[in-house]
Amino acid sequence: MPAIVSVIIPAHNCEKYVAEAIDSVLAQTYPAVECIVVDDGSTDRTAEVVKSYGERVRYVYQDNAERSAARNNGLRCATGEYVSFLDADDYLAPEKIFQQVALLGADSRLEIVYSRVCYFRDDKERRFYDVRRPAPIGDILETLIYSNFITVHAPLIRAKAVADAGGFNPRRNRYEDWEFFLRLAARGARFGFIDSCHAFVRMHAENTVHDRLRMFEAKLQVAEEFVRDHNHELQARGINPDGVAAFHRADYGRLLILNGHPDEGREMIRDACRCSDFPHRHKFLLFAFAGGICGSRFMAGLQVLVDRVYKYRKGTAVFDGKKGRRDD
Repeated sequence: MPAIVSVIIPAHNCEKYVAEAIDSVLAQTYPAVECIVVDDGSTDRTAEVVKSYGERVRYVYQDNAERSAARNNGLRCATGEYVSFLDADDYLAPEKIFQQVALLGADSRLEIVYSRVCYFRDDKERRFYDVRRPAPIGDILETLIYSNFITVHAPLIRAKAVADAGGFNPRRNRYEDWEFFLRLAARGARFGFIDSCHAFVRMHAENTVHDRLRMFEAKLQVAEEFVRDHNHELQARGINPDGVAAFHRADYGRLLILNGHPDEGREMIRDACRCSDFPHRHKFLLFAFAGGICGSRFMAGLQVLVDRVYKYRKGTAVFDGKKGRRDD
């Protein structure tokens, strides 16, 4: 018998999207998948939509406690040897679980396998794009501590590794996935990577990612807390904890400049750069100098242009969740 894979979907007022997420789980080419939807106190038709699938989907209700608590609730119900997470407004490619189980089965040293994700805007016609990100394997803490490059939808994880890491921090509901992956990496989990787009992330006005300043403030808080709690693990890998904290303070300063707070952002960058040992220190100082001369609006426009050239690329060969096929 193939090992069971548990896919956990936290859902809060997602009646418009949750069916597509569930359909993508039920369409997996891997034969042993359980789909668990945790309704996080929805007040719309989410429960009705989920229950319409009958026994094919396990429905769990909780009073509204946010998505970290919902994922942990789903973990308590899961019976799988492997675990995958999916947000209710996103969906998976049909071969995701099959290919990731195959890699985990072929290498017992790996505890996590992650893949690329594609993003899309659900306008009149779905427009897909990819984001250039690092894809290290093995012990990835040295890279992960500076860059949140694994989305929650991307990995398949051994259930034992999830349990050993303690699940998600219920106090965190922004960058909670990064904090979770950092804890996995800190305890020595080894990561594998498949260079395929296995998940699709919907960008719309209701995403928390649109609240940029609060998101990056949360990122800074996660980084500073992680440095405090895992100082020994960082030093053991030759990573300067003070440099990590300084990098994320400088990066938050950059975001302040880009979002209309140039004076506060420049001050934060200058304060962070009192530490002389962290990546891109001179670039942050140059950014602060330019922000003081050119202002937030110019710097934000320049950042958009740089991102378009170097960061984003149009998606190709993507799975259309509505039509159940790939378009090339």
